[in-house]
Amino acid sequence: MANPVAELKKVGAAKLEIFFFDIYFSTLFSADGNYQENTFPIALKIKYLRDIKSKDLLERTQQEWQKLGYSDEDTQPWLEKLATMWPNINKHDELTLLVQSDGTSEFYLNDEAIGEIQDTKFGRHFLAIWLDKNCSYPKLRKQLIGGE
Repeated sequence: MANPVAELKKVGAAKLEIFFFDIYFSTLFSADGNYQENTFPIALKIKYLRDIKSKDLLERTQQEWQKLGYSDEDTQPWLEKLATMWPNINKHDELTLLVQSDGTSEFYLNDEAIGEIQDTKFGRHFLAIWLDKNCSYPKLRKQLIGGE
């Protein structure tokens, strides 16, 4: 097993709760422990606090990208790739995205590599779900980027 965040420093962390249900605990990592937009390497580790089907993760990812204004033309190939990569998530599983210095993206499940996406736009777009100023959960964003 390889720890995808071993060389990185924690930026911030936050728990997502929806209607009093704990969904996940997320932690953002960077090279120096500070968040700077579009600066790599960067990693987002999500520890799930409930079981989630992969199709539900894919649907939610697509919804968030649509909300952020990303075109289906850009995101559809990524969703197809993610569909082959993401398994059903069990409570306490950790899914990590590591965006390398060259912009390529690697996914890990419980610190085991499960796939990569070479398109250098993917990592920025995926992280935007949590880090964009117009994301669905601004309080979570603030905690992740070290704002409290």
